[in-house]
Amino acid sequence: MKRLLGYAKPYFWFFVLAILIVLVAAVVDLLPPQIVRKAIDGYMNNAALSTEQRVSGVSLMAFLLLGVVGLQFLLGYVSTYLTSFLGNKIVYDVRSELYKKVLDLPMSFFDKNPSGRINTRIVNDTQNIQEFFSSVITSMVKDVFLLAGVIYFMLRISTRLFANVSFIFPIIVVAMVLFRYFDLRVYRQVRTNLARVNAYLAEHISGINVIKLFLSENYKAKEFDSVNRDLYKSLMNQLYVFGIFRPFIDLIHYFALSAIIWFGSKYIIGGTIQFGELYAFVAYVDTFMRPLGDISEKYDIIQNTVASCEKIFTLMDEKPEILGNSENDEKIINGELVFENVWFSYDSDRWVLKNINVAFKRGELTAIVGETGAGKTSLMNLVNGMYVPQKGKILIDGRNIFDYDLRKIRKQIAVVPQDVILFSGTILDNIRLFYEEYSEQQVVEALKKVYAYDIIERLSDGIYTKIIERGSTLSAGERQLIALARAVLFDAKILILDEATSNIDVDTESRIETAVRELSKDKTVIMIAHRLSTVKSADRILVIHDGSVAEEGRHVELLTRRGVYYKLYQIQFAS
Repeated sequence: MKRLLGYAKPYFWFFVLAILIVLVAAVVDLLPPQIVRKAIDGYMNNAALSTEQRVSGVSLMAFLLLGVVGLQFLLGYVSTYLTSFLGNKIVYDVRSELYKKVLDLPMSFFDKNPSGRINTRIVNDTQNIQEFFSSVITSMVKDVFLLAGVIYFMLRISTRLFANVSFIFPIIVVAMVLFRYFDLRVYRQVRTNLARVNAYLAEHISGINVIKLFLSENYKAKEFDSVNRDLYKSLMNQLYVFGIFRPFIDLIHYFALSAIIWFGSKYIIGGTIQFGELYAFVAYVDTFMRPLGDISEKYDIIQNTVASCEKIFTLMDEKPEILGNSENDEKIINGELVFENVWFSYDSDRWVLKNINVAFKRGELTAIVGETGAGKTSLMNLVNGMYVPQKGKILIDGRNIFDYDLRKIRKQIAVVPQDVILFSGTILDNIRLFYEEYSEQQVVEALKKVYAYDIIERLSDGIYTKIIERGSTLSAGERQLIALARAVLFDAKILILDEATSNIDVDTESRIETAVRELSKDKTVIMIAHRLSTVKSADRILVIHDGSVAEEGRHVELLTRRGVYYKLYQIQFAS
């Protein structure tokens, strides 16, 4: 909570103003019982005054009471506005910082954490913080001040009557301690299960086409029902905790009122107190119970906030991605790429790459082949620093990749994956990735260089065609060409194609192969492929087997050796 309150520092004086207002509001809330007491004992039951004086005095008290009610409304409005403003501003800051943190995390983090869980942290958990700042801090200050004021006035009215009802205080303290313990436990369960539901939905909605193709709707509905039921149970546990506490406080309230009526009646008969004082005392007991109930609700929000903060700050404390030397302004010149004794593992249980020593040269088209799981894609994942090898080093133009500022050189290392990710916007936006410094004419020229301009022009609005989520309305080939044009536009020195031609038609494949061949004349081009027919014309072929470079050479050379490449070729082209 101390760390969370640090986000309120920029708005310190707003909080001071809000707290001053709620303190004034608390004082105003203590006035009505005193006004009614004065009306009853000072005027209604005052035999020393004439009828006219009684009516005049009661009327004055009534107008004064109306004024106090009006002031309560005004102070409540100003207080609500200020606290809501503060809550929204602070949550805006936290949410922005959290999203920036997510952008700075390494790819290994996203391998282990589903997107739905991350969404829950940024959206739902930060919203709980908004409630804390909007309705808890100032309200708690007001409630504590109000409780102190109520006790003060109750003692002023009758210390004996106060002593008669003081039995409620230790009971309330014990109840609140127990409530705090159980409430925190159930709120942690709620936050955990809510994250599971969000993660499940994010994963399965994105894969809805697979669910429909394999008629898995009923199975997935049952599977979701299990996850949803866990959330329901945790919410019900939370309801049980809160449902027991609130009626218990009400029960204590009525016990206190019964005691006040019993003892108060005796004191009135004995002439110890007046009727107006008894009324005020009863009113203050009601006032005392109201902030207690309010505190229990606010404490509920505090527990929710604590549970959310644990998850938010756990995410914020994740180690950021290693981005190399931020003081180095050098860029890639030639794109010469060298792996020296590189070992890599995703989870430290199994080496995915073992002692890789290989060089990629500018002006050369290198193909990488191998069976599924051999380590082909992992090899390329290391090139742009998304992952860090456990042993060895990767050199670009003779320098360790982490000696560069990765934020400056990543645009010069273009990757065209098998499943191209496009963002909401236009084709123009997706090619230049929202960098306005690239003109429309430059985008058109990039499309022409990859032989894609005529295809894009045939679309409804050309380069202004709107892209919906992930570019699902475009064909796989159109998405590949857009990604290739993006690489040309950013003048990438190193171009990696990861199964880029595996799921496209013959015409688009021919366009990509022609474009890649021309690009390889002055760039370092690496093509990962399963289909050996697409790599026959490569200048060099690397065969990856069990995480190591098993063979290296041209197509005909490798067939002559009758090694791993020959076996792969036989499997694919055996009649």
